[in-house]
Parts: sequence; structure tokens; C-alpha cells
Amino acid sequence: MNRQDLLENNRSRFSWIVTFCIVLLVVLLLLISFVRTIEQAEQQVVEEYTQTWVNQLAQVHGLWIARFRPEFLEVNLYQLDSLTGEQKALEPITLKMTKSGWPDVGNRQDCLVLWQQLVGVELSFEGKASDAEFLQRRCYFTFEQLAVMVYSPQQGSITKEWL
Repeated sequence: MNRQDLLENNRSRFSWIVTFCIVLLVVLLLLISFVRTIEQAEQQVVEEYTQTWVNQLAQVHGLWIARFRPEFLEVNLYQLDSLTGEQKALEPITLKMTKSGWPDVGNRQDCLVLWQQLVGVELSFEGKASDAEFLQRRCYFTFEQLAVMVYSPQQGSITKEWL
């Protein structure tokens, strides 16, 4: 092997190494972009849950006022169907109300039932553990390593904390 062949061989190896590094860098950038997109999608789901909860609470509270502040309120709620974009009726529900006009809860099971009634789906989050807790007269809806939504029936407020 002469010097020219050796030089050509080294150039070829260097070219392959540079190409491999560039491809590896592009794949890494795509992977990072994919992970960020998943995180943004998860945050969007939590935002939609929060917005649905707030909208349904506002309807329930307005209906409570319109019906002269009953202790138990029967409501027919509607929800936007994500596939068709049309309003779909949820099952009619009866809610025990607080004196200030918000749905009342007394334990963890009440929190889970209220979630199902207001949001229209069971408390779940794709690929992540989700749960409800009842502490200090509040419902804590937790989405593993993502967010906690806190419902306070005294004020009818829902707050969201990102983890």
C-alpha cells in the first residue's frame, strides 16, 4: 500500500465518521423534538380537563342560582365531542350543593364521581398514573409527574399546579 492509497483510505474513514456523527445528531434532535411534543400534548390534555371543569362548574352554579338555590340540583350537562365537534349530552346528574352554590364532596369517592360527572370521562391519563385524594375538604386530582388539579367546594375554585 502506497502513501496515496493510505491517504485515500483515511479520508474515506473520516468521511464515514463525519457522516455518522451528522446522522446521529439529526436523530438526537428528532428524538428531543418528539419528547417535547409529547410533553406539550400532555399539558394540553390537562389544560382541556381544567377548562372543561371550569365551564361545567359555571353552568352548574348558574343553574343553582336560577333554580333558587336548592340543596340538591339536577342537571343535564353537555360536552363538545372531540371527534365530531358537536355537543353531546352527558347523563343527567343530581348534585349535592354547598350553601355557596358549588358541588359538595365529602370523601375521595365523591371526588371521583364528581370528576366523572363534570368532565364526562373517568379520571385517567394515558400512560400515567392518575388519582384523586380528599384532604382538608378539597379534591386533589393528580396526574403522575405532570400536574395536580385542586377543587375547593367552598369557593368553587379549581387550581392547577404543574409538577
